[in-house]
Amino acid sequence: MLAVGSYTAATGGRGPGIALVDRDPATGRLGAVGAVADCPSPSFLAVGEGGVVHAAHEVDEGFVSSRRPGAGGWELLGEAPSGGSSPCHLTVLPGFLVVANYGGGVGVVELAGGAVSQLRQTLRGTGSGPDPDRQESSHPHSTRRFGDHLAVLDLGTDEIRVHATTSGGLSAEPLRTVALAPGTGPRHAVTVGDRFFVAAELDATVTSFAVHGDDLLDPVVASATAVPADRRVYPSEIAVAPWGLVVANRRAEVVTVHEVVDGIARPVRDLEIGGVNPRHVAVVGRHLYVSAQDSDRVVHLALDDDLTVVDRSVAEIGSPACVVPL
Repeated sequence: MLAVGSYTAATGGRGPGIALVDRDPATGRLGAVGAVADCPSPSFLAVGEGGVVHAAHEVDEGFVSSRRPGAGGWELLGEAPSGGSSPCHLTVLPGFLVVANYGGGVGVVELAGGAVSQLRQTLRGTGSGPDPDRQESSHPHSTRRFGDHLAVLDLGTDEIRVHATTSGGLSAEPLRTVALAPGTGPRHAVTVGDRFFVAAELDATVTSFAVHGDDLLDPVVASATAVPADRRVYPSEIAVAPWGLVVANRRAEVVTVHEVVDGIARPVRDLEIGGVNPRHVAVVGRHLYVSAQDSDRVVHLALDDDLTVVDRSVAEIGSPACVVPL
């Protein structure tokens, strides 16, 4: 089973809210679209304790919610303010949900019984970057935990701010701020062993950082997110896969497979998704599930050992923004 978040009419989308989609565990193929939670623009989902699905509702007065899927549909467990506008990413920590608000600010929401209960903390960033359209101010786009620390990726300021995780949430001030090249636009990140990989939306790179204990060291190297390297793309999601990493690249409408050698990510193959605007990709074994936002579909690609697409299937959902396995 998959949960799919979408952009709804509240923000000009065509989506239904949060939808369950059948997935054949043997073949990976997508089946029927099932129960739907009617809610405004749940553009990012994260699965927490007990299979609870947390959603970031990307609206002006941002909020988060927790729901449990069941035979009778979706049970709403709680809602809370996100600490800013246009929340776009969630990270689940023990007892807390960390929310990146693209409109500004990182919110720390307390979890009670596995569901959101109240906003406990809001952290604000300052600064700007050279892109007048996307970097006029701070725009936290995601967070990623490593060790006992949490990295805040700020697309607007070309920074990664590292906070300590505490019993009350996060340290009020960053322990360290890593400055990236102007115009980088860091968006999402993953960790693989002792490496921290950042997909940057504005300069279309994947940067590898070395991690020593709880310290995020200076970047090792940046490489292109797609093949060929000079192809203009806008990366969205980065995910760990059996082959190394995959990056969803918009405008080119591909998911690019990266191999990781000596801690460096190198693009090796672009996979055409058969849809427009791949905003998110989830990996289950050798199966990729891609939200083709502007084609109103979730696309499934099954790959073999040679990275050849050997099967495809589709689930029709309006303006899909995020896919998570349940």
